[in-house]
Amino acid sequence: MKKLYCAVLCFIFLTTLLLSSCKNGDDNKSGRDNSGATVSGDGNYIANIPEKDYGGKSFVFLTCGPNQEHESEIVYNDYTDGGDEKMAKVVNDAISTRNHSVEELLNIEIKEQYVFDTKRKNGEFANKIRLDISAGSGDYHVLTPCIYDGAMLAAEGLLFDLNSDIRYLDMSQPWWDQTFNEELTINDKLYFTVGDIGTTNKSATAALFYNKNLVEKLALENPYDLVREHKWTIDKVTQMAKSISSDDNQDGKIDYNDSMGWSGQLDDMWALFYGSGEKIASIGSDGYPMLTMYNERSTDVIDAMLKLVQDDDHYISANDYWGAEGVAWPSLLTIKPFLQGKCLFFSGNISTTNDFADMDDDFGIVPVPLYDENQEDYHSLINPWVSSCFAVPKNVAVESDKEFVGIVLEAMAAAGKNMIQPAFYEVALKYQNTRDDDSIEMLDRIFASRGCDIGIIFAWGKLDVELQALASAAPGTFTSKYESLKDIAQNQLEETVEFFKENE
Repeated sequence: MKKLYCAVLCFIFLTTLLLSSCKNGDDNKSGRDNSGATVSGDGNYIANIPEKDYGGKSFVFLTCGPNQEHESEIVYNDYTDGGDEKMAKVVNDAISTRNHSVEELLNIEIKEQYVFDTKRKNGEFANKIRLDISAGSGDYHVLTPCIYDGAMLAAEGLLFDLNSDIRYLDMSQPWWDQTFNEELTINDKLYFTVGDIGTTNKSATAALFYNKNLVEKLALENPYDLVREHKWTIDKVTQMAKSISSDDNQDGKIDYNDSMGWSGQLDDMWALFYGSGEKIASIGSDGYPMLTMYNERSTDVIDAMLKLVQDDDHYISANDYWGAEGVAWPSLLTIKPFLQGKCLFFSGNISTTNDFADMDDDFGIVPVPLYDENQEDYHSLINPWVSSCFAVPKNVAVESDKEFVGIVLEAMAAAGKNMIQPAFYEVALKYQNTRDDDSIEMLDRIFASRGCDIGIIFAWGKLDVELQALASAAPGTFTSKYESLKDIAQNQLEETVEFFKENE
């Protein structure tokens, strides 16, 4: 399977159908896929943009991150200065090939300005954008804030509507994430998005990993089959997690030194709630957000979730070990039993597979479980702090040429689907001992259903914090907790809605 991936990837790199189709206008050998997107004769996606020559003009992304040693999802990462090579070579090369293709097509130069921002959420990056726009400055065309900041900047009126303000930008195309767009579109306006143009939105997507050897040893049902049969539910996973628990060091408790069914963290509360089909807030029939956190079904969902995360004999949370053994991130401790073959399930983001290099047992990847078998679809949450999004600021560089921005973004995103997505799949599966079509199918399912809860992103009434806090609350307190915060949340939501209505 690995050889097949590499062969496909090399073939994509050596073709420039995206370029030739745009330049030659030859539609005789092209067609459309099920989404209506234009594809070449051998399946590569083609951006619907005009032929342009920008004479070497720079196209600049303003990006940010909490690490001083930046790893870019936009431009090639050059490690010749001796820095640690963090990004997988296959993805880094795909980014380089994508950029060279688009640069040649449009005669531009793709550049990046990086802002080191330890706070990341409403920190130096957001302040720079505010100051640049108010001062009528800014020599960049596209922002890649964390999703939290995307929402905040939109609510301050600092971003263009991607659906209507930027010519040639087509948010209905498959290289833009359609579930995300649907959940974040307010009265037909979309101010930030994710898609195949970048990689962090994929890396930050929630998933569940399982130990294949333990599934066989414990004679458990095959998770892949359960997913396909629509039987992969919270109750089923909880039942399976109860099949293993051992106080290996005999200290009277189950922790990361022992054996258990599930190793996770507080983010599981968000991922499981979203995975169940419930949301803190959703877009209503009038096109504006509304609170949807509390209802009869969501109460049942919370009860099912708490049966899992409050089972101290079978579930451990990384949030219980801040400061333990002097590690910066407690998940470095709680991942150990999974790597050692002593834990059945480990929850995290897709990027977690990068930590499986030392794992002897084979692992599988599956979506976050359904609430019950009556649920129509699986849902995979994108972490809004970890993931970047893409937005177009109302600054001087963009105001002078919106068409330029739309054409370049469409070209880069379409080429990203052709080149970067296959490379990303290769990386996500690289530490599996046995590559199989099951894993690819599961990644397809996860990425096809990923999105965000607008209530988490805007954090009205801090209901997002309260959802996580329920993990340690007494069973049956969901109703009283929600009642104590709903009026505050509703007032804050209405203020946000009023702003968007006034600025239509």
